[in-house]
Order: sequence, then C-alpha cells, then structure tokens
Amino acid sequence: MPANKILIYSVMISLVIHLAVLSLTGLIEWQGNRRPARVMTLDLREMSAGVEGKSLPPAAPPPQARPAHPPAKKVQSFAGGKIREATVDLNSSESRYRPYLKAVREKIESSWIYPEKASARKEQGITVIRFSLAKTGELLDTAIIRSSGFPLLDEATLRAVRKPRYAPLPDVFQLSRLNVVATFEYRLVR
Repeated sequence: MPANKILIYSVMISLVIHLAVLSLTGLIEWQGNRRPARVMTLDLREMSAGVEGKSLPPAAPPPQARPAHPPAKKVQSFAGGKIREATVDLNSSESRYRPYLKAVREKIESSWIYPEKASARKEQGITVIRFSLAKTGELLDTAIIRSSGFPLLDEATLRAVRKPRYAPLPDVFQLSRLNVVATFEYRLVR
C-alpha cells in the first residue's frame, strides 16, 4: 500500500506543477500579445555613409490584417457647432476608409527614412503614434502613443508624418477630423 500512496502523491504533485507551468505560459503569452496586428516596417539592406536624406524603396507591405480595435466614431460639441471625428488604424481594412488610408500610407512611406545615426548605433524599436487630419487634409496634431525608447526613431516617425501634404477627407466620410493610429517598426536587416 505505501508504494501506491507514493505513486498517487507523485502523480498529484506532477499534475499541480504541470498546471502551474501551463497557466504561467498562457499568462506570459496573454501579456505579451499587446503588439498591433500589423506594422509598417522599414528594412535596411545597405546603408552607405553619404546617403543621409535619401530613402530606400519601401519594403513589400505585409498581408492585410484587421485592426486591433474597430474604428470609433465620436461627435463632440465645439463652440456651438458639432465636430464629427473618427479614429482608425492606418492599416484599417474597413472598405470605407481603405482607399484614403492607402494614399496616406504611401505618402508617409515615401518620406520615412531610418535615421543614419540610429542605424549606426543599431537602435531598433516600435513607435506608435496618433495624428489628426482636418477635413481639408491639414495635419492638426501628432502625438506619440508608445515610444520606441530611442529619441532618433521617434523623431523620424514624427517627421515622416509631418512632411507630406495630405488630400482632403472625402465627403463620404462626413467627418471634420480623422484621427489615425499608425505603428512604425524600425528593424535592421542583415
């Protein structure tokens, strides 16, 4: 009988340990799964010392993914009138916004460069920003939501968004402001 008790206790202890490990693994995956589904990525294959200010052709875009949060429409009162605004992910697959956001993304990609100093320092990271466009296409506001941890990368992200001139919002949107959340991934590729 004592051998059976030892075997039963060993199996029970093993089950408890396995359950603890499995639940910790699930917790780690759950906490680490805060990355957006899709990011803009700039790959540097070769960077020569004298290329400051020139950008490489944009990398092939990753497959379309649904935004983590669906667009949220808001109506706010402002000086007696109403401001209609929406917040969308730059890579939104919602058909209403897709053509306009594609044009915005192309303008940003054409002005987005990996800072030479950051590349030399091997700085990599992800910057998430929010920028707002007026009905006229004017850039109203930019804000860093999540820093990459490197000021050079964050500044390059803000410059890439501030440089282009954007087209007016389509009348179909019926918005006076469009807030766009964009994720920029800086990764050095060997």
